Amino acid sequence: MNSLTGNGSIFVTGPPCSGKSTTGKLLAILLGLPFHDLDTLIEEKASMSISNIFSRFNEDEFRRLESEALNSLLSTAESIVLALGGGSLLENNNLLAVRNNGIIITLTASDDILLERRLSQNGNRPLASNDRIFIELLKKRHEHYNSLPNRIDTSGITPTETVLEIISILGLGTGGRA
Repeated sequence: MNSLTGNGSIFVTGPPCSGKSTTGKLLAILLGLPFHDLDTLIEEKASMSISNIFSRFNEDEFRRLESEALNSLLSTAESIVLALGGGSLLENNNLLAVRNNGIIITLTASDDILLERRLSQNGNRPLASNDRIFIELLKKRHEHYNSLPNRIDTSGITPTETVLEIISILGLGTGGRA
């Protein structure tokens, strides 16, 4: 795997509801790599939901736990597929650590599609708790997501088609849309 991705792992990032976890799981299965979801690892370590971390502590504490979980996972030297939280790479040290350990895949979608997906998902996203907060978050992070490499717009494609695009980026097949 190392020769295919540069340094071994594949990091799937992007705004909330862009398909990071779903795509990451499918990609990991296809490539025969372990899959991890950073938000799930944080919840397991903290023994509470992300919403509870935000309400009991604050976003700074969540970001500290996020960086700690990411660094712990990266210290294993195992090639993985990791779904990152939407704000994980806002922290420069996290961005550098990820760049040094693999390839970043950035999933995007139109704001309308992201809003639609947010409404259809059962989940507590403290930074996306209502439409106004969610749209403000997307606007605030727009430049950040556009600065990240290997962007795939998931607005009109299925998770399987997204995985095919990633396979193409990795140089493992033709990928592309039908």
